[in-house]
Amino acid sequence: MKPEVSCWQHPPSRLALKDGELHLWRFSLDAPPEMIQYLQSLLSTNEMVRAERLIDPLKRHSFVMARSCLRQILAKYLGLNPELLKFGYNSSGKPFLSSPTKDKLTFNLSHSGSIAILAVAMDGEVGVDIEKIDAALNFQSVARRYFTLAEMNELEKLSILRRRRQFYRLWTRKEAVLKMYGTGFSLPGSIETFVSDLDHCTLINIFLATSYVSALAVNRRITSIQKFNMLPDREIR
Repeated sequence: MKPEVSCWQHPPSRLALKDGELHLWRFSLDAPPEMIQYLQSLLSTNEMVRAERLIDPLKRHSFVMARSCLRQILAKYLGLNPELLKFGYNSSGKPFLSSPTKDKLTFNLSHSGSIAILAVAMDGEVGVDIEKIDAALNFQSVARRYFTLAEMNELEKLSILRRRRQFYRLWTRKEAVLKMYGTGFSLPGSIETFVSDLDHCTLINIFLATSYVSALAVNRRITSIQKFNMLPDREIR
């Protein structure tokens, strides 16, 4: 049974996750320079070092926005200042909260183009992926390399005009599942992702914006998904 999914809405003043509930957040990565200067103050030394390694100013800007918004959102659940959160990383680089850990809060972040999406849950593992549709991408070549036979058959059932978006639907589902497992894209052909649910896993596509495709995977049954905007709708495009 698929979970009930809300429309995108403004978050409540107090955040709490009920049993079987997951929260999705979308936010823009665009911000004026004066805001970026403030957001940098929320990051750890390690995060600032990672930001400085990014030569492309746009990628550096997006990284600062994504990580600072991640901190601000998680801090709301925990009742802490954003700069106090500490993160650890598994062997594939998937981040987790190393302090505090009392609430067993799990999360996953993805961004593409000018939009980011964050999934937050209690217990279990979660993975989320977002991709901006690239009209120039040779998606058929990518699909032949990474998709399973069943996924290729699913893709080829459709008309040429519909295949590109369906490619992204399947791709984001595969990425979301692999991010949920925390393994990285090491065995991309080993997971069938065109079905609605894997064993003991909720796997769905989420509408985010017109030129984007996103997917969510959680290794437990979810009954309700609440979707929140961190920034006004005019910032989402």
